[in-house]
Amino acid sequence: MTAAETRRLRAALEARVLERAAAFRERHAPLTPDRMAAGIGFRWRVAAIAGRDGLLDAASSTILVAEGQSPRRQRFTLAHEVMHRLIEEDGELLSDLHEAYEGAALERALERLCNLGAAEMLLPRAEVARALAASGPNPRLLWELADRFGVSEPAAAVAVVGALGPGSLAAVFGGCPPPLSFPAPPPTRGTVLPEDHPLAAVLTTGLPQRGTLELPGGARAERAWARPWRGRVYLLATGVEAAGG
Repeated sequence: MTAAETRRLRAALEARVLERAAAFRERHAPLTPDRMAAGIGFRWRVAAIAGRDGLLDAASSTILVAEGQSPRRQRFTLAHEVMHRLIEEDGELLSDLHEAYEGAALERALERLCNLGAAEMLLPRAEVARALAASGPNPRLLWELADRFGVSEPAAAVAVVGALGPGSLAAVFGGCPPPLSFPAPPPTRGTVLPEDHPLAAVLTTGLPQRGTLELPGGARAERAWARPWRGRVYLLATGVEAAGG
């Protein structure tokens, strides 16, 4: 398979996942936690899960959600696990997934697609597109869309990055845990801002920054927009290339 064919196949995978997520939302709205789980014939409960946000236990038809999550995060975790089930039930989608990826890349792609589908369930891409058309890639969308649709900021970040397309990145520095970033290239979760980094100045001065930006971890963003809000720095960037890219 050529590189161009692989790109087309991966784009088709994303489109198929978005379609399945949108169809699930339309069938089972409003997407309360109980309705999401019941939509795949499961129930759900909070449990102690080491090192994971959620777990799909097919043997007991139960979705386990890690304790200690906020209600918004619980909804996203549930939607993510529901997407695992929907993908498992789609033989054609699974076949294409294995054709496009292998090894560790397959697992990473599956998790990314489940995040993408979960974001679509809870925050429709059409709504994200309308918000982007009105304001451009403004980082305030990360908290505004989260509040509007009752989702977590990471879920809003996944939805916005998905709508912006390849080479885009959303990150939040500050708070707990710092930062939340989707996807990688760097910065990755847990990256600490150096005191002399321009993004640190956004927080200390309270002034936004726009333009080309070298990101912590070595990536470079051709177009970055950072804004302070409630003691955090919210970043949206496009034209992102990993270090050495």
